[in-house]
Amino acid sequence: MTGPAGVVLATDRASKRKEEKRNRLLEAARKLFVDKGYHETRPQDIAREADVAHGTFYSHYTDKREIFLAFASSAQEDLHAFVQSNIPEVNSFEEYIRYSLTAIQEFAEQNPGLLRSAMVDTKVFDPTDSTSKEVRSKFASGFIIRLKNACDTGELYDDVDPDLIGHAMVGLIQFSAPHAYRKGQSRQEFVDHMTRFLTRALVKNPQNLS
Repeated sequence: MTGPAGVVLATDRASKRKEEKRNRLLEAARKLFVDKGYHETRPQDIAREADVAHGTFYSHYTDKREIFLAFASSAQEDLHAFVQSNIPEVNSFEEYIRYSLTAIQEFAEQNPGLLRSAMVDTKVFDPTDSTSKEVRSKFASGFIIRLKNACDTGELYDDVDPDLIGHAMVGLIQFSAPHAYRKGQSRQEFVDHMTRFLTRALVKNPQNLS
């Protein structure tokens, strides 16, 4: 009886150690991708930051692209959870836009550089790399679901394409938010402007454009 139990216990400990190292690598990658950027971060840098052997990196991740996708997926999940916890019950897509934009900006302020790093365009350096496409699709998924629901209820114009507009909203926020910051606009000014713009573009009968 003691033999099998001992084997199970040893296996469980080994699994926990493996999971711990994988998590340490992911945390190290998150720090380096934010601090140095995707293209300046190497697998050996991640291993060193995680305080594990270089070869350990390849025991958990095939290459830098794989751990970057894991990092980006983690960032998207963190953002989604934060947004969901900060959006009350809403009665319209217009309200959803305002609350979600506010939450996204607040998340970005609390996690400097995280979203910018997670959504880097890897095709700039490698035209064959589909990494950024996969990442943007993850970030657009929440918008797409909300857009589809609003289309189903007839709230949006009939020719709205949820998938296309969902991705467009990601790009709009990604590039307009830093510009608003450089102009000295407050979070509220940015949210108000983007809410008016998106509401006018998408919603048939907006209730509040102030």
